[in-house]
Amino acid sequence: MTLFVLLSLVLAAAALAILLVRRPVAAHVTDPATAAIAATRPSRGLVLALAVLVVAVAGGGYAWVGSPRMLAVTPDAPPGPGPALDAQVATLQARAEQHSTDPAGWMQAAQMQIDASHLDVAADDLRRTLALRPNDADLMAELADLLASIQRKLDGEPIALVDRALAINPNQVKALALKGQYAMTQRDFRTMLEAWNHALEVAPPGDPIAVFLKRRLDALRAAAAGAASAPAG
Repeated sequence: MTLFVLLSLVLAAAALAILLVRRPVAAHVTDPATAAIAATRPSRGLVLALAVLVVAVAGGGYAWVGSPRMLAVTPDAPPGPGPALDAQVATLQARAEQHSTDPAGWMQAAQMQIDASHLDVAADDLRRTLALRPNDADLMAELADLLASIQRKLDGEPIALVDRALAINPNQVKALALKGQYAMTQRDFRTMLEAWNHALEVAPPGDPIAVFLKRRLDALRAAAAGAASAPAG
């Protein structure tokens, strides 16, 4: 996720530099045709607003998707990477397979696989959990989140899971966040705003996803306000 944010910042800087360099200085424009083209170029205020928008959208894009974390299933913190963690992962995975009709066992195994960065295995474990709890909207959102992290996009199975989750529970915060993120990639900004504002309305106080969404929306509003108030020249 850190690499993704850095690349996003580089993209914002590059976009800003290109727009500023390509925009002619009005004081030095004498040719009428060039002046007409200059009039259609974005203002400096709009350029800055667009840069903020790129950072807000691209830099924040998968901040929650890129670090899928389910609620802890055991009171003790898992061991760090190494033989101890590998042994615990193997134990929980074996236990889940021995008690294959117990959804809690598959959830525990999935959490440990995530801790060990075995995301593909964790996704399979969550699919087995969902097969045992087919109407669990929270679980659908968690699986969609994890799959989006793996494939770095919400197309396909992840967004299908999001839609299923919201059909069961229209107030599922993570599903609403992911729906808004997907809508953004489709340039459906109305749906994005509706989903994210809905998430803010129904999220419990201090919810980390809601905090993240509020920062993104505040940045977008600031960018829009800056563009609206920027001088035309």
